[in-house]
Amino acid sequence: MAKFVIRNPRIEVSGIDFSDHVSSVEVNLSKDSVDTTNFSGSGREATHGLKSEKITVTFQQDFAASSVDATLWPLYNNETEFTVKVRPTGSSISATNPEYVASCILLEYSPLSGKAGDLSDTSVTFPVQRGTLARNTS
Repeated sequence: MAKFVIRNPRIEVSGIDFSDHVSSVEVNLSKDSVDTTNFSGSGREATHGLKSEKITVTFQQDFAASSVDATLWPLYNNETEFTVKVRPTGSSISATNPEYVASCILLEYSPLSGKAGDLSDTSVTFPVQRGTLARNTS
């Protein structure tokens, strides 16, 4: 079985490719656990509840036109819903390079952070709306 080393993922936010401004990315899938325990068993029982998915990206900040801040600020400030797309590599979508696509919102944004002499980066979590995250292979 091949191991995967993340080297050149593709990260797109609101139609803009930010792959060259991202130092980390995480697609997190989870569901609530709904307790269905009753008197017929001798232990707890649960079923799947609502999805709670999110995509977390660490951007290397850039204030140029059409870059990180120029894209994220309006999404946060105008409370706009937008699409986020993530692929393991920059290659075409395939069974071995699936694209995770979701309709998201931006609830928190730190446009500036860092110490003297540090690269300014910002970690942003995009909550997925209505369980819309899809895994496309073609």
